[in-house]
Amino acid sequence: MNTRYSLGSGALIAALLSSTASFAEVTPRQVWENWRGYLESSGYQVTAQEAPNGAGLSVTGLSMTAQLPDDSGTITMAMPDMTFTDNGDGSVSIKLPDTAPLTMQLRPPSEVGGEAVDIGFTYSLPGFSMNAAGSPEDLQYSYAGDQVSLQLSSLVVDGQALDIAKFQLELSGVSGDMRIKAGNLRMIEQNTIASGGMRYEISVTDPEGSGAFSLRGRNSRVSMSASMALPMEYDPTDLAAALKSGMAIDATMSFGTGAMEYSFSGDGQSASGSSSTGASSYSMAMSADKLDFGFSLQDLTAALTSSDIPLPINYTAGELAMRIAMPASKSDTPGDIIALLKLVDFAPDDMIWSMFDPTGALPHDPATLIVDLSGKANWLFDIFDPASAEAMERADMPAELRSLTLNQLKVSAAGAELTGSGSFVFDNDDLRTFDGMPAPDGSVDLKLVGANGLLDRLIAMGLMSEDDAMGARMMMGLFGRPGEGEDEVLSTIEVKSDGQILANGQRLQ
Repeated sequence: MNTRYSLGSGALIAALLSSTASFAEVTPRQVWENWRGYLESSGYQVTAQEAPNGAGLSVTGLSMTAQLPDDSGTITMAMPDMTFTDNGDGSVSIKLPDTAPLTMQLRPPSEVGGEAVDIGFTYSLPGFSMNAAGSPEDLQYSYAGDQVSLQLSSLVVDGQALDIAKFQLELSGVSGDMRIKAGNLRMIEQNTIASGGMRYEISVTDPEGSGAFSLRGRNSRVSMSASMALPMEYDPTDLAAALKSGMAIDATMSFGTGAMEYSFSGDGQSASGSSSTGASSYSMAMSADKLDFGFSLQDLTAALTSSDIPLPINYTAGELAMRIAMPASKSDTPGDIIALLKLVDFAPDDMIWSMFDPTGALPHDPATLIVDLSGKANWLFDIFDPASAEAMERADMPAELRSLTLNQLKVSAAGAELTGSGSFVFDNDDLRTFDGMPAPDGSVDLKLVGANGLLDRLIAMGLMSEDDAMGARMMMGLFGRPGEGEDEVLSTIEVKSDGQILANGQRLQ
């Protein structure tokens, strides 16, 4: 299923899990019509039967159909029946069955052909209370319950039932709130906490019996927050147009301690492993101005065994993090770019060290790699517009890099450490001086500590010859100068826009 369509159904279920009071009044029909209008404006065709039910409204036979991108077919989701009841205080309670089926149908275009897929789920919501309050233009929801679970119940491909997959997701101690405010844009804010944690299990078997995959895990606590701005009318298959119309999404998900196990096999090979983490987080932001994705895992422990590897692999790390950010639209005005990679205190176990250093000649201190870059750049094409794809492939430079800053460089392992920082600006009107690359102007300062000691140890281990070590020392002498500390080399590398390259003031080019 395409992610863009999951926003509508996920938001519908989240909003229908609600319980708050507010100063304004709203009727059961207004709550339902608000959601129906939201889904239809997001590209869904909604069908349902509505009937008065005492002080409320019953909605049955609810289904939502949407066109998949690139004319690749349609997706239809059948939702459970629900009842909207006037509480007599201006708020509305929404009742869903404690347990009910959910179905999803994927249909390719008849002229193209392909597999018709029917997927069945069973959801469970024991102990939930749900409310909506406010006004049709500003609806506020909250929800609380013992558990939310979703389980795969059936998988049918071209009319044939397949027993090849398992999926189960369970959230405990769920509570949260959501607000939907209509104006020029539909503004949605949502916060959800699963204080009792999350459990999940996924497994898939090749129908021909040649392979299998399984994954299961748990987290002690889950929190999710998101804010969305959606055009009142937009085509979810045209992301470029939606972003230009004001679509924006900013979401984060945080977890407490977690653990998982996995295994896979196929083509005569197999592997299995496990991992555990401390706190972790994931983030995503998308708008006409920027794309921003990132994650951070703390206190990572991992183990892997494989038929292709002669011994188990076990390691720990204090932190593993990555972030990528860039402009999202074509513009003459540069936007922020960010590239961050962090692997802090990476420590393989003694069995791995014994393969490379059986005598213990090298320090086995944890290794660290940090590369932190930021700068300014702008796209010359609309990257989400399919019509621009061919032109981007033909272009020598699909974007212009205006500036780049090395905020931090750190590489430490086996008793040696390299650190650095610097910045450059780029002249995009000069593509000749550096053979098609925008001419850079700037410098970077580097410090290398412990390199000579590492070379001596590698020679003693027989991993490096004296001649190779001499070549490495000559390079350090060419590009570096002695520092104040023992076995310390400093270097300032300058690049000039006229083509000059200097090391510590000495011209190399």
